[in-house]
Amino acid sequence: MLVLVTGATGFLGRRVVQHLLDHHHSVRCLVHTPGGERIFEDRSLDIYYGNVSDPEALSEALQGVDAVIHLVAIIRQRRGATFDAINRQGTANVAAAAKQSTVKHFIHVSANGVTNDSSYKYLYSKLQGEQEVISSGLSYTIFRPALMYGRGDEFLNTLAGLTRILPVVPVVGSGRNRFQPIDVDDVARSLVLAVDRQDLKGKILEIGGPEQLSYNDILAAVARTLGKRRWRLHLPVWLMYLATLVIQIVQPRPAITTEQLRMVTRRNVSEFGVVEQTFGFTPKVMEGNIDYVKSVTAGDGFSIAMGLRPTRVRDH
Repeated sequence: MLVLVTGATGFLGRRVVQHLLDHHHSVRCLVHTPGGERIFEDRSLDIYYGNVSDPEALSEALQGVDAVIHLVAIIRQRRGATFDAINRQGTANVAAAAKQSTVKHFIHVSANGVTNDSSYKYLYSKLQGEQEVISSGLSYTIFRPALMYGRGDEFLNTLAGLTRILPVVPVVGSGRNRFQPIDVDDVARSLVLAVDRQDLKGKILEIGGPEQLSYNDILAAVARTLGKRRWRLHLPVWLMYLATLVIQIVQPRPAITTEQLRMVTRRNVSEFGVVEQTFGFTPKVMEGNIDYVKSVTAGDGFSIAMGLRPTRVRDH
């Protein structure tokens, strides 16, 4: 089966590509930046250059494709790349091109916690992206993964950087909000197992890890992995929001945006056992599988605090 992966060089995409190869699929990668494909050692990959805003490039990339795994999305807006343009319209463009092609299964990665509340711009755009897929007339499966972690992730590596340099780590509100972290490799494995599953067409799957952890729990797990003991300073949401708003204006890439700050205060969990029941394996627990945060140095922590993003912290 020939499978097109959009966002193939990204955090999740590179794992999806490897799992597809392991399952003996033919893989075509849509690559935004020429040369980005050099991260892949396998030279059998079929590389097409383009982006989700270019219908002509999408049409060419989708010729003869049997299935699509659509991963392209942004969690930070920047000039020329808004949530609506990429997460909704970009998805609509890929779905429209797939509809005109030979695609038999369209797998779309959304996000857990999507909402019809337009004040949550990212989560709202992801819901709209889902609706574009559903209304396209394609046979689809939509995944809503919970918080993903793994080597090169932004969330845990940022916490590690701040833990390295701060004796007291700031926490938004009570820090009791629940998350259900899932290893990015387990998400990739699930996506690839879904490609041949006729019974999953027309379904929306919310998937998470085997445990629900509070923000405080996650921060403590990162500190233990680093061999550090840190106090936590709980700050009111409104105060953190104002501080983040100012930092967002003066720094090129703040450690957290106001949009991300609001999402941190929302529950991000799903039902237990969905991955086990649907795909036959148990996702990994977080603690004990995040040793990669040990590579984050104090220097990286200062860079994060200054609004810079070292490659080892976010390598995609």
